[in-house]
Amino acid sequence: MDSRVFRLLRPAFASLGLLLCAAVLRADPLDEWNWRGPGAKESFKGDNYNGVAFAKDTLVVVGGGFKVLVRKDGDSTWRTSDPGTQHPLYAVTTANDIFYAVGARGTVLTSKGGETWVARNSTVVEALMAITYTDSTFAVVGSGGAVVTSGRSGIWSAKSSDTVVPLHGVSYFDRKFIAVGAKGTVLKSDNASYWAPQKSGLDSALYAVANDGKVFVAVGEDGVILSSSDGSAWTPRNSGTTKSLMGITYAQGTFVAVGASGTILTSPDGIAWKARSSGMTHLLKSAAFARNSFWVVGWNGAILESGAIGGK
Repeated sequence: MDSRVFRLLRPAFASLGLLLCAAVLRADPLDEWNWRGPGAKESFKGDNYNGVAFAKDTLVVVGGGFKVLVRKDGDSTWRTSDPGTQHPLYAVTTANDIFYAVGARGTVLTSKGGETWVARNSTVVEALMAITYTDSTFAVVGSGGAVVTSGRSGIWSAKSSDTVVPLHGVSYFDRKFIAVGAKGTVLKSDNASYWAPQKSGLDSALYAVANDGKVFVAVGEDGVILSSSDGSAWTPRNSGTTKSLMGITYAQGTFVAVGASGTILTSPDGIAWKARSSGMTHLLKSAAFARNSFWVVGWNGAILESGAIGGK
């Protein structure tokens, strides 16, 4: 290249080099976890948060502090709402922009915007630990093998799971409900009314289950991760940790599992897992995707937000 041309193009080459370096050095958003709790991260004095969900323009966090945290688009701080119960809430989900929360003593609550809650009659008194929704059926599982369901009528009814072990998680896809629980329990149903036990191949507790529309992934005690394409045959996966995993979600092409001692793991397929640095040691219980980032909640006031997915 002619030296005069090179001198003219040198600034452009330099700028291109800087852009390439910036792209290489840009941090993975799933390694950028920012504290969003109402209190200081170092205090370990906040409420215990168990569940998080997002609908329309509102993020809702539920737990054991006799209050619900609400954050709407544009908010820089958390609002609080009174759920109308002093029972701890263990999980929350959304359907048709309505929030559904479940908790101790058979608690089922609904809310259109996260700030006003209405109690529903679940017909049971067992602790309800997890909830999932199809286009026509809610399924909730809990302690003592409890299963309750509701259709579009909003009337809840108890179903028999044929087990008395605690059930901690439930998920649905491809006309299959999967519930997981203590002692490696896995139950499968095609209608949420009749449940059949499946062989997980282990005896340790399973705390949560999620799916990506192709595979179910269950997580649990001592870093256990299992995956299954049909809910019947389960394969153990290497999580790379012995910390108990308490929650899992799937969004944006990524599974996010969370657990003890600030553990966060991610996977594109439920098979190969990568440890992420949360920057803290709180017990993490649940994760959800909202707007353009993942949110993780846990005990002692822990609320974390990931970096922006897709660079938005």
